[in-house]
Amino acid sequence: MSTYLKELIEKLPENERLLINILNCVQEERGFIPQPLLTELAERTGVPESQLHSLVSFFNSFRTKSAGKHRICVCYGTACYARGAPLIYDRLADELELDDGDDTSPDGLVTVEKVYCVGACNQAPLIVEDGQIKGKIKSYQVPFLIKELRKKDQDGRNE
Repeated sequence: MSTYLKELIEKLPENERLLINILNCVQEERGFIPQPLLTELAERTGVPESQLHSLVSFFNSFRTKSAGKHRICVCYGTACYARGAPLIYDRLADELELDDGDDTSPDGLVTVEKVYCVGACNQAPLIVEDGQIKGKIKSYQVPFLIKELRKKDQDGRNE
C-alpha cells in the first residue's frame, strides 16, 4: 500500500474509517480519485473494485479525472432546462472543444458539468462559474464568458 493511502487512513479516527470517508478525503486533497488508488483501496479493504467504482459513480461530487482550473456547472433543473440549459451546455462544449465523454477542455482550463437544480429558478437558465451564480444566461454569451475566463487566467499568470 502506498504511503499516501496508509497515512490518510491512519489519520482518520477508527470509527470513521469508512469507504465513503476515505474517498471524500482523497477527493478533497487531490481534487479527484485516481484509478490506481481505487485499485489499491480494493486490495486493502477486500471490497471488489467494481463496488468501489459503483460507489464513486453514484455520487456526483466524486471525480475520477482531474478537473480544470475553472469549473462551470450548468443547471439542468426543470426551469433552467426549459429555458435553454441544453443550448448553453452544447455551446460550452463546442467553445471548449470537449470530446464526447470529456468534461474538461484539452488545455485543462475549464471543466463543465451538468448539475440538477441550483435552487435559483428565478434566474433560469443559469450557470455556476467557480462558485458564483450567473443567471439569465443566453447561449450567445458563452464565447464571451470563456474569453473572460481565459483573460483571468492570463492576468493571473502575468502578475
